[in-house]
Amino acid sequence: MLFNSQFLKTILEGFSDNLCAHSRNVCYLSVKVAEQAGFDKQQIKTLAIGALLHDIGKSCIDEGLINKPGKLTQEEFSMIRQHTSLGATIINSFENCEDYLPIILYHHERWDGKGYYGLQGEDIPELAGIVSVVDAFDAMTSPRPYQKIKTITEALKELQNHKGLQFSPHLVDVFEISMLNIIKDINTVDFYQEISRLIDE
Repeated sequence: MLFNSQFLKTILEGFSDNLCAHSRNVCYLSVKVAEQAGFDKQQIKTLAIGALLHDIGKSCIDEGLINKPGKLTQEEFSMIRQHTSLGATIINSFENCEDYLPIILYHHERWDGKGYYGLQGEDIPELAGIVSVVDAFDAMTSPRPYQKIKTITEALKELQNHKGLQFSPHLVDVFEISMLNIIKDINTVDFYQEISRLIDE
C-alpha cells in the first residue's frame, strides 16, 4: 500500500479536529528533529508517515474519554493505552506498512523502561523515540481539558527535567536545537506543501 500525501490527507480528515492538529504538529516537528540529527531521506519519509499516523488508534476510542477533564480511572487509562495496539492493527491491515508499526506501537515507551511495553534505553526504536519527545511537547503546549497549557520555554524545561527518565537524553537535546531553529517559522509553515513534497518524492 502506497501512503501518498493525498491518501494520508484523507485519513486525517477522518480524525477529530484536535487529533488532526496534533498529528500534523507531531509530524512536522519530528521531521525537523530527524533532519537535525542527520537521518537519511528514507528514514525521514518513514518517520513523517509514522508520525502522522502515530495516534490513529485513538480514532477507535471515545473522544469524550480521550478529552476527559478529570483524572482517569485505572480502567479508563487501560482503554486509552490500547490506542497503540489498535493503531498497529489498523495499519497492519495494509500491505508493506511494517516500517511504520514501531512508531505507532512504541511512541509511549520510556527511557527508564516504565512505558507501555517495557522497552528501555537503546532498545526503543529511534524513530519512535523522536515521536515520543515531540508528542509530549505538543501535548504540553496545546489546549487540553485536563491540564494547563505550558509555554514553549516551560515545555522545553519539562523535557530537560525528564531526559534519561522518560526520554532519550540525546533526542531531547536535538529537539531543543531544532526548536530554536524553527521557532520563528512554526506558525507560518505550509504543512501540506512541505510534507507532501517529502512523502511523494
